[in-house]
Amino acid sequence: MTAVWIIIIVGVIALLQSFYYNKRGLKNVVYTRCFNKERVFAGEKAELVEVLTNNKLIPVPWLRVESRISSYLRFKQQDNLGIAMDRFHKSLFFLGSYSKITRRHEISCLRRGYYDCSLASIVAGDLFGIGFNRRDVQGNAIIYVYPAVLKPEDMPDSALKWQGEVSVRRWILPDPILISGIREYRSGDQQKDVHWSATARTGRLQVKMHDYTVSPRTLLILNCQIRENLFGGMEPEQLDFLENGVSICASLAAWCIENGIDVGFMTNGALKLDESQEIKIEPRCSEAQLEKIFETLALLVIKMRIAMHTLLDRQIEAGLSDMDIVIVSAYWSAELEQRAAQLRRMNNSVTYIPIKGGAVS
Repeated sequence: MTAVWIIIIVGVIALLQSFYYNKRGLKNVVYTRCFNKERVFAGEKAELVEVLTNNKLIPVPWLRVESRISSYLRFKQQDNLGIAMDRFHKSLFFLGSYSKITRRHEISCLRRGYYDCSLASIVAGDLFGIGFNRRDVQGNAIIYVYPAVLKPEDMPDSALKWQGEVSVRRWILPDPILISGIREYRSGDQQKDVHWSATARTGRLQVKMHDYTVSPRTLLILNCQIRENLFGGMEPEQLDFLENGVSICASLAAWCIENGIDVGFMTNGALKLDESQEIKIEPRCSEAQLEKIFETLALLVIKMRIAMHTLLDRQIEAGLSDMDIVIVSAYWSAELEQRAAQLRRMNNSVTYIPIKGGAVS
């Protein structure tokens, strides 16, 4: 009879504690998570920091944090961390009364991108695992992974050749402010360059001679098409191939800023946070400009938002001129060459840099 009562009492206690943890297990439990860095380059490491606080007297026998995190953020294996299919992460905790636990997870950032790991679920259970209480929490765990900047030996030969040419010539433009002298009018001279005082003094039409200044302006254009006639999506291996183009653009942008060259960026791809938004960054030369380009490349979704020839048509219609245009693409076609010829007639230079393995289509 005594044994029966013991079983009944234990059963009642088990049900009562299960009821309590099912209803109030997560009361006054606070969970936060964040990365120790907001921006890293592909291949670098960061830490995901989890903080759990129990602001009540009653301890929590076990608490599990569940979240879905991209497989491109590779976690270092830990005993208290479970990872399924490289995506589903579970961390286990025991929370004593009025306690706080901070746990740091080392991660390797394998691929450029924008990763929002803020959303998680916390589950608290009772001593016997009879019941549990679940709650979704929103943290502040966002990290930008910039594309890797390539070493010179990893860059396409055409990119190295372009860098050499720019280093020699930059982009020489007549400066309308600097006047080096006066000469007689020649056919083709513009009226705004006529020097009226000298014309009146000599009795012959005279024009100003402008000095020259180095004013390089580069526009990097990334083609997010694997071929000219692209319908639908692309295969994973094709997306991986185009990732090389992202790194080429990042490397050229870094080189331009380092050498004091105004650089901008444009692509026919899409932004992760707003896939309908046009991507165009006007050329400037500053560390803030480089950061802006890197951030845009981290957010880039490799997909064809508009056709590449349409993107170039819009620049022609807008009257783009006096620009050193660099097109990074997996292919070169008659349609692209036609647009490039038009841009050259508008006083631009156009250079095609193939992604390694790219070919004429």
